Amino acid sequence: MSINQEIAPLVKTVVVPASPGRAFELFTAEMAAWWPLVTHSVGLEKATDVRLEGAVGGRIVEYDKHGPTCYWGTVSDWDPPQTVSFTWHPGNDPKQAGHVTVTFRPVADGTEVVLTHRGWERRPDGVQARAGYDSGWDYVLDFYATSTR
Repeated sequence: MSINQEIAPLVKTVVVPASPGRAFELFTAEMAAWWPLVTHSVGLEKATDVRLEGAVGGRIVEYDKHGPTCYWGTVSDWDPPQTVSFTWHPGNDPKQAGHVTVTFRPVADGTEVVLTHRGWERRPDGVQARAGYDSGWDYVLDFYATSTR
C-alpha cells in the first residue's frame, strides 16, 4: 500500500524595482535575458535561448543552435500583469510535473514577485527535488531581480 502525502509548496519572494507590468514582461517575454542558461539548462548541447510562449497552452522551450531541444512546461494561467502559472518539468516526465505560480503585486519599492512551486509528490524523488529547488530558485530569482536594475 502506498500513501501519497502532500509535500509543502516552496515559496520564494523577491521585490524588484519595476512596475508590475514590466516585472511580468521581463519574467515571461524576456526570460532568456535573465535565466542562467549556462548553469540551469537541461539540453545535451549548450543552450542558446529559452522562451515562454505567452498564452494559456503556451510552452516553455529551451533552444540550442539547432532549434528547440527541451520542453520545460506549459502555461496554465495567463493574467498579465498579475499572474502566470505553468507546469514545470525541465528534463523530467511531464506526468511528474510540478506546478509553478508567479504573482506580481505593486509595493512601495516596485513589485513583489512571489513564486510558489508545488506538486512535489508527483515525483518519486519529491522531497529531494524540493530541497534542490529551494536553493535553485533563489539562484535563478537573483538573476531575475538583478536584471530589473
